[in-house]
Amino acid sequence: MPVSRSAYYGGMTEEQAAAELTRRVIDAQSARLDFAVMEGVSCEVIAGVALGDIPADIDCRKAADTLARVCSAKGGGFFKSGAGFLFSLFTEHEESIVSEEPFCAAAEPVLDALECEPVEFAIALTTENEVSVTKSRDGRHIPDREQARRVIGDALRGAYLGGGCPLQVTLYGDPDAEASYETVPAQTVDLAAEREKLVGEKVNASYDIENEKIIPSHAGVSFTLADLQSAYDAAAPGETFTVRATVEQPEVTTEQLEAGLFRDELSSYTTRVGGAPGRHKNVKLTAERITGYILNAGDTMKYGPLVTPFTAGNGYSPAPGYLNGKTVDMIGGGACQASSTLYAAVLYANLEIVQRVNHGYASDYIGLGLDATVASGGPEFEFRNNTLYPIKVQADFFTKDKKDYIKITLLGTKTDDHYVKIVTELISTTPYEEELVETDTLAPGEQKVEQTPYTGYVVKTYRNVYAGDGTLLSSTYEATSRYKSRNRIILVGKAADPTVDPNVPAMDPTVPGSDPGVPTTDPGATMTDPGVPGVDPTQTPAIPETPQMSETAPAA
Repeated sequence: MPVSRSAYYGGMTEEQAAAELTRRVIDAQSARLDFAVMEGVSCEVIAGVALGDIPADIDCRKAADTLARVCSAKGGGFFKSGAGFLFSLFTEHEESIVSEEPFCAAAEPVLDALECEPVEFAIALTTENEVSVTKSRDGRHIPDREQARRVIGDALRGAYLGGGCPLQVTLYGDPDAEASYETVPAQTVDLAAEREKLVGEKVNASYDIENEKIIPSHAGVSFTLADLQSAYDAAAPGETFTVRATVEQPEVTTEQLEAGLFRDELSSYTTRVGGAPGRHKNVKLTAERITGYILNAGDTMKYGPLVTPFTAGNGYSPAPGYLNGKTVDMIGGGACQASSTLYAAVLYANLEIVQRVNHGYASDYIGLGLDATVASGGPEFEFRNNTLYPIKVQADFFTKDKKDYIKITLLGTKTDDHYVKIVTELISTTPYEEELVETDTLAPGEQKVEQTPYTGYVVKTYRNVYAGDGTLLSSTYEATSRYKSRNRIILVGKAADPTVDPNVPAMDPTVPGSDPGVPTTDPGATMTDPGVPGVDPTQTPAIPETPQMSETAPAA
């Protein structure tokens, strides 16, 4: 290099040489010189320069005249050889004929194309049933850019003076070659391993509860290694191509979960907390222990393990509770109010109930069929998140107008406008009776309520799901709740004289509360939930004695 030394000018006169040089410069105006590098066993053109765009100003007649004097001064005679003539055009001397600067400037785009970063292997799923793959390609680095600039400039000048010959110059990554560059290798690719990263079953985005971050979704992808290898071998280095694949997109993508995580209120339910101070403390404690609980799609929540054991060592206080049909003070009394409130919220969120047992007696803080009892060792309340998105339980214990309440809210992602109403069907009622039991522990004629009464009920519960426009979408049987009756027991002190005192009015045992000296309610019992639909918060709910259907929305 330069290639123009092969041009033949020997034996020409000064006039002939000037004419030949003029012809070649004219031919160069429409020519292009391409520059290539070796990629494997083949050449890849990386850049090209239109010779006519190079602003070279050459006076061919003056060049021939000047070089004639240069050659004579060197004792070689006039144009003794063509090589001598062309070589003189490139020689540095005070009478430089062709400036190198325009050609070196034209070399800049070639240098920019020559120096490049490696193209690393990439594989990704497209929006179609295809896998996009980019074949790796080594990069190139020019250690001495100025030297490379001069060498490429000389090649352009030689082609310009040679009439556009040659058409292509190959640059090599040989450290000993002119205009050499260094190869920057791309990372080695293991196609089998890269395929394994992409293929697999579809996975919905979920929530990492421990680390509080979203676990990305993954499409279900299937394609063969043979197809990938064949397409990879056929592709040029750095080329991006596609491979057909079977693709199943996730129902919940990472982007969808990021936008909708715990965004919506699925439901909420509120009940009023009554009874002894210890009962208030227990309800508050259970609320604190279940709030913040998170269920990913398909997960279940068991209430018992979160709140038990019901012991003083676990923070619980004594409060009235049921034991063998009796109302007694027990550690953890009232803990079932949170489970009942949660159960109601779960119903109105249209979630799946795994297990639930009603109380032995009807609860006065929540409607029939909406309660759920829990005890250490069972029974248990459990529900499943049958939505596609994570759900968070938020339990709040608060005071309003000097009354305590527990409110449970389920946070998740609404994907439709559906809502739920709960229908209860009263199947039967079992009235309580009043028992008078004589005792020596009371003064003659003195009376005391030993056991408060409960009416027994059998109730069927149905879950009605409606579309946003009020259209009934489904009505599903939920459960049958059987509540036992319990008689009122009144202790009466034995009379010393069996003679009936005519001044004491007779008591009708069939009419509750007819005895003005006997209280009609258990002073330790809780008050009615003011949030129960259709219930006057100042009155005990009236339970009809004949079967009927009633539909309720969630208590706010």
